[in-house]
Amino acid sequence: MSGYKENRSNSESEISEKSKEFSYQFNVSDDLLDEYNHVNNARYLDLYERARWDILDISSFGRDHVKKSGIGPVILEVCVKFKREIKLNQNITISTKSKIEGNRIFFFIQEMKNEEGKVCSTAIFKGALFNLKTRKIISPDNHWLKALGH
Repeated sequence: MSGYKENRSNSESEISEKSKEFSYQFNVSDDLLDEYNHVNNARYLDLYERARWDILDISSFGRDHVKKSGIGPVILEVCVKFKREIKLNQNITISTKSKIEGNRIFFFIQEMKNEEGKVCSTAIFKGALFNLKTRKIISPDNHWLKALGH
């Protein structure tokens, strides 16, 4: 099972009051596991990425839009923390919020929680919009800001 539910963020600290919170759910399959029978550390990046692309797909700014427009998000920096093991058949929820900094940089603040609501991993992704023709970072317009949750 996977999909997003849109919620308004109530946090007044790092996340803008205008930021939406998105939730993505999935069940852990055996292809995500390593020889220790828990989710491989490299797969966390893939799972977080799936959640971010689903947000853009919902807003019609997914991969097809990127190909047609020549503009899409790129990741500039990431920090991932691992707090609890995630094992086979666990139901996991990834929550995603965004923050805009200045006129070009945005952050995705993501966390994975297990069925008990315990945080298993957190990640902060620093990103920007990239023009594929000029190969330069650009400022997001209002349509992109909305797609990013603002």
